[in-house]
Amino acid sequence: MVAATGIYLFAFFDTSVAGAHASVERLSREQWWFGGVMRSLHRYGSDAFIAVALLHLLRELLAGHFRGFRWFSWTTGVVLLWFIYASGIVGYWLVWDRVGQFSATATAEWFDVFALGSGPVVRNFLTPADVSDRLFSLFVFLHIGVPLALLMVMWIHIQRIAHTDTNPPRALGWAVLGTLFAVSLARPAQSDAAAAFGALPPALPFDWFYLFAHPLMYASSPAALWWIAAAATLVLLSLPLFARRRRAAAVVNLPRCTGCGHCARDCPYLAISLVPRSDGRAFLKQAVVRAEQCAACGICAGSCPTAVPPPRGPVRPGIDLPDRTLQAIREKIDRAHLERRALVFSCRHDRSQPPAAGACVIELECAGQLPPSFLDYALRRGAAAVSVTGCRPGACEFRLGAGWTEQRIDGTREPHLNANVARGKIRLLWWQPRNTARAIQFAVFMLAAALLAWLSFDPPYRPLGEGEALVRVIVVHAGERLVPCRTLSAAELAARAPNMRAPEACARGRHPVPLRIELGGEVLIDEQLAPSGIARDGAAQLYRRFAVPAGQKALRVRVAEAPRPGARAWEREEEVRLAPGRVLTIDFRPQQGGILFL
Repeated sequence: MVAATGIYLFAFFDTSVAGAHASVERLSREQWWFGGVMRSLHRYGSDAFIAVALLHLLRELLAGHFRGFRWFSWTTGVVLLWFIYASGIVGYWLVWDRVGQFSATATAEWFDVFALGSGPVVRNFLTPADVSDRLFSLFVFLHIGVPLALLMVMWIHIQRIAHTDTNPPRALGWAVLGTLFAVSLARPAQSDAAAAFGALPPALPFDWFYLFAHPLMYASSPAALWWIAAAATLVLLSLPLFARRRRAAAVVNLPRCTGCGHCARDCPYLAISLVPRSDGRAFLKQAVVRAEQCAACGICAGSCPTAVPPPRGPVRPGIDLPDRTLQAIREKIDRAHLERRALVFSCRHDRSQPPAAGACVIELECAGQLPPSFLDYALRRGAAAVSVTGCRPGACEFRLGAGWTEQRIDGTREPHLNANVARGKIRLLWWQPRNTARAIQFAVFMLAAALLAWLSFDPPYRPLGEGEALVRVIVVHAGERLVPCRTLSAAELAARAPNMRAPEACARGRHPVPLRIELGGEVLIDEQLAPSGIARDGAAQLYRRFAVPAGQKALRVRVAEAPRPGARAWEREEEVRLAPGRVLTIDFRPQQGGILFL
């Protein structure tokens, strides 16, 4: 839905600085009956996407689904979060209202911690002349390219999962679409006022699903936010390293394997494949288990046609779990003295009510581990009834165990239950949610819709306090060299290679750049900016912001090329009026006259 609505919106979008905000406004207001609804669906669908992704992460974390074979899906899922946030945040920039401008500027300040370019990235957002149509072309490229990369990572995310179901049940899909449509009509998504330079509004309608990092950064610092993001990512990525040891993988018993392929088709995690026969028997294929992908769930043992308890002798299936074998289950049945007793095969992950008093319980790794022939065997041993309990279909710990068990007993999947077995004596008791009433489901949807509509716009974010203005300082300048350059003689130039004949020889290293700023008698900055680069011969860089009380204030700025008497220096002193919400930028550009007040 997000992709489909995004394609429609892009068809009407003007990818220019002057036309971006106006084109979105025309679509939202003049074509509110369709374009406005499409925009609202795009907005709320994107917010719901991040909400569902975070809930999915929390569910998998609480269920411990980062251990063992699941490490691949877990780590790629953590990486997906970065792509999801990047896709959504860039989308706000395209609207180029005050919220988008604030987000783009805050993101630039966040990346300026690394001083990667020739100057602070935030310089691209200081004045209308700094924001060009080429920059908007970059925004469009990112908002299309990052989601495409997101789809690629999502495809990688499910590569070790068989029988993937990426579409919700039809009823759930229509319910979600209807809920988002109702929210879009009740509270249509609207832009804030067009981007304005030199001022911050007292409050911004804020999307707390995607933009929460900006207030967090200003409450701490850009460097602190990087540490928080990096630490959270590393902790999530490292969880599989500290998980408890996994169970032993399934083992193929080659003399009993017929190469039928049932185990490979039923494996939920693509851990089994068929390869050409290696023992010279008259079968074309044999099963091979990739231990690093095996969940040790036993579903493969339950699907093996050779897993049949013989009248005498042990059970020898073509594939089995080494530490929870089908022979051990058969021995428990034999020792249970089942005459007129009920037998319960229980998945160890089952959360249903305990069985009735007097019933014999045999625990399985998964309900799918049970071959249908064992139900027949238990009844022939005298069991009054046989029950299979476990996670419900769709909530199975190993995804497919409950579904495969139902189909085997119903006779729609091999190996199926013997048609002569008394079906009335077999019961499937899947764990169910505590309450499935439609009224409860409807209430949950309404609560989710209200929360979605609220956090998409409220509470508003106040970038500055009451009666405050913002002062930003940008300095990028290379100080004097520690040792002056020396002009080479003709003989020295001739002795050098043609491509090395620079007229001067300059030693590495520069002086730090002294900077002092006073505002209203208070010293904001009094530092010596260190040169960049490993050899300390690059330009010194600084970007800093200050929230200051509004009012009429004297501003004095001094920048020098070296901390020594007589060094070249630039000074500027001026009386400035800082109205509440004003953004005053102090930029140092020697090629444009030196110290600029923007």
